[in-house]
Amino acid sequence: MTIQALEFYSGIGAFARAAAGFNIDVVEAFDQNQWANVSYEANFRHKPCSRNLDSIPEQGIPESDLWWMSPPCTPFSRRGKQKDGEDNRARSFLHLIDFMTIKRPRYILVENVSAFIGSNVHGLLLARLNQAGYRYAEYQLCSSMFGVPMLRPRVFIVATLDKDVAFNPSPPQKTEPAGLIDYLFESDDSLNCSPEILSRYEAVLNIVDPKKPGSYLICFTSGYQRCRQASGSLISEDSGTTRFVSPAEILGLLGFGSDYRIPQSVPQAVAYKLVGNSVDVRAIKYLLSEVLQLR
Repeated sequence: MTIQALEFYSGIGAFARAAAGFNIDVVEAFDQNQWANVSYEANFRHKPCSRNLDSIPEQGIPESDLWWMSPPCTPFSRRGKQKDGEDNRARSFLHLIDFMTIKRPRYILVENVSAFIGSNVHGLLLARLNQAGYRYAEYQLCSSMFGVPMLRPRVFIVATLDKDVAFNPSPPQKTEPAGLIDYLFESDDSLNCSPEILSRYEAVLNIVDPKKPGSYLICFTSGYQRCRQASGSLISEDSGTTRFVSPAEILGLLGFGSDYRIPQSVPQAVAYKLVGNSVDVRAIKYLLSEVLQLR
């Protein structure tokens, strides 16, 4: 039986990419970012709905078996002001939580930063899941757990009305190439970091030699290439230059596959923001396969 899914906060389509390997049909995606929707449509031949989720009515949400939700992390991120549910960017997620008890999809998957755990919104989500009769489990997953030389820790909440889900999955398998150099392929000079930036911010930049055994990258954020501190690693080249990791390379690190493309019409600065806001496809596949066993 085909599972009908909704992809809220669809971005560039990490869930749709993961779902392609399962008997899952994404019947609708929702996102207000026009450039994210351009990339989504180019790769999945479906244009997401750009309706504001803050006020979407019940009838605007199609019936489905599964909800995927990756709401804005800024209200909870340690890099933000951590205003929690008081942050306007949490309004849409709070609105969707209200509808969960009405729509009651069979499966619900939520992704966010680790600091989401313990927040007021997190507490409300769990309370509503309990109220609606869901069983749930929380998982801390990082790209490195799949053998990827990148740190990208995220929390995932998996909830279901299915009584047969045991919530005791096998550990993630490290099936990816072991070396960072295997993920790097760009030679575009436009990616080079200027000597002025290096001189000014050298103390806070994470510069990585990809040929060094065991080298890894720190988590890329939507502010990569714009915010200098803790927004992502830079690469040290044999030529003596230091460069940024390209959006295409970050897509590879996130498991999107070599055939996924961000259209050339998308400005580079926007592309960095899109990939920085995305989710590791392998983590979603793991949850679908090992936790929910939708094989």
